[in-house]
Amino acid sequence: MSIIHEVHRVTKELYDHLQQPLPSEEAREDYITKITESLEERKQLIKELRPPENDEEEKLKNEIFSMGEEVNNKLTAIQGIIRIDINKLKKRKDTGKKYESPYESKTVDGIFFDSKK
Repeated sequence: MSIIHEVHRVTKELYDHLQQPLPSEEAREDYITKITESLEERKQLIKELRPPENDEEEKLKNEIFSMGEEVNNKLTAIQGIIRIDINKLKKRKDTGKKYESPYESKTVDGIFFDSKK
């Protein structure tokens, strides 16, 4: 099997994997690990890729490009969802700290210090 067929196979697997919805927080680690492994394998194969030699390879190249654009869009969307989840987690953590020790944080009120002795 030629390199372009391998790149097409890996890209198709990644594309199909990304069509599944992002799982809940418990199963998310396996989902992201699969994406990372596929991207690494695809990266290594693309380094070995040569220009297409016939019409079939040209067709595969065009399919790889179109799937690659969809993969990039989906990865950007997933990254945004994960970023939102991280921000929610940080906010929840900060709120928990403020609740546990309300006097430890700086106040937003003005403070007056009497300079008289």
